[in-house]
Amino acid sequence: MSETTDVLDGRWRSVCKTLLGRDVGPMREYEAWLAERIEPHSTHKSSLSGKEIVSSPTAYEHGMKWIGYDEIDFAKKPAALDINQIKDIDSVLQAIGGTLCYSGNLFFGKCSHIEKSSNLNDSHYIYEVCRFGNSKYVAYSTMGRISEDCFGCNVAGECAACLKSGVYRNKRCLECWMCTNCSECYFSHGLEHCDNCIFCFNLKSRRNHIGNLELEVGKYREIKGRLLAQMADKLQKDKRLPSLLEILKLESKPVPKISVAARKKPLPEDKSKIEEAFSATTKILFGRALGGGVDAYGEWLAQSTHKTSKCISAASGRELTLPAHANFPLLPKNRLLSDDEAHEFEEKNGISREEAEELGLENAHKIISKLAFFNVEEDTGTNSNIIESTYLFDSTSVYRSSVAVYSKCIAYSFWPRSCEFLFGCDSPFDSSHDIHCYSCTNLTRCFELDCCGYCSDCYFCHNCENLTECMFCFNTKNLKYAIGNVEVGREKYMEVKKMVLAEIVAKLEKDKKLDLDIYNVGAKR
Repeated sequence: MSETTDVLDGRWRSVCKTLLGRDVGPMREYEAWLAERIEPHSTHKSSLSGKEIVSSPTAYEHGMKWIGYDEIDFAKKPAALDINQIKDIDSVLQAIGGTLCYSGNLFFGKCSHIEKSSNLNDSHYIYEVCRFGNSKYVAYSTMGRISEDCFGCNVAGECAACLKSGVYRNKRCLECWMCTNCSECYFSHGLEHCDNCIFCFNLKSRRNHIGNLELEVGKYREIKGRLLAQMADKLQKDKRLPSLLEILKLESKPVPKISVAARKKPLPEDKSKIEEAFSATTKILFGRALGGGVDAYGEWLAQSTHKTSKCISAASGRELTLPAHANFPLLPKNRLLSDDEAHEFEEKNGISREEAEELGLENAHKIISKLAFFNVEEDTGTNSNIIESTYLFDSTSVYRSSVAVYSKCIAYSFWPRSCEFLFGCDSPFDSSHDIHCYSCTNLTRCFELDCCGYCSDCYFCHNCENLTECMFCFNTKNLKYAIGNVEVGREKYMEVKKMVLAEIVAKLEKDKKLDLDIYNVGAKR
């Protein structure tokens, strides 16, 4: 074991003792289980050293050159560029092909004790983790920030001592799906501000509940102790616990008919705001607004994002939007509800006291499955002009997107935070007027950027920082008017930019898509 895994093993044992009452053994015995539901990452071989390189996301085309972040020589001068030989995009790629090398094992800020991980910032003691920031003691997890002692978590924001759980501000939770501000909860879904709940669904501000039934503290602790002992026994024996859905065995249960009175008044929708924003953004990026409307380019825009999909309420039959992050894609499609429907149904239903007394892991599916309906919505703060979108936090004019936080004029995107005028972006922060930007922060007027920060007016760049008016730059910093990492001066740069943008616009207007993107441009060299 390395120092990293040795320290993490100690933290793992401590979390298991806190959650289950006992040490269940070394972390390495459970790694297959812990990695079951996290987002996949990809591995590559460094073209310089031959060592393993980890990258996330996994959309990169095969056959490209890779190096580790620690192998990048930021001081190295690129080869001279014959600007006069550039006639179109193909000639650009031919001229600069040697610079297009993708990088993995990306760590930014102050990081230490990182292994088999990528896309991290300011984190410590991390193992097999991707897309995390400001965290410590995390293993086998993806997508999170400001978290500690988390194992097997997919989407964990400000969480602590969590095992196979998400999503936001949860502490000491095991197998909790899409819960927020909860503590000491087990095998539950959609809880908000709840403490000490087991096998519960879509409750708010509740304590000491089992199967949505409130119990006095003494009785709750008695049943909880019995259930946790069963969980610990099964985990040690099988080296995994069944998931929430596996325990419920819903595929063998008919869906009970339910009815609800809840009917949230639909918010006013004005898609013209989205169309205006798309037209303005494409005009800024390409010099000419794309015609045909945003939906004409919808499939292309969403191609490398967490795409939303349509689903139907099990109670009302009305159309809902299903997110694509965390465990949402795994939910049974015949048991989905809107936020208002879910809370109304679950507040009125629960198991009996007798059922709680006999409840165990082996018979939970017989007792709990009647409660198993799943909320696919979140609407926090003030949101307006929300169209075919879900998981909103103080956002406005959001179309066919999910997890929009403090953002406006967003379409076909996932997890924009403090952003505006973004289209077809995934996990962008503090950015504006961008198309196809992924895992980036502080971008302005950019197109096809990946793992970049603090850039403006840039096109087709990977792992770059502080660039202005640059295109086809990889693994570099602090450049202006550069092509393929070579600064060519404003006049020459603008001449090539005009030619490149004209070619892009012509292809987009003709085909409503562009075959070239940041994930395959390295293979076109």
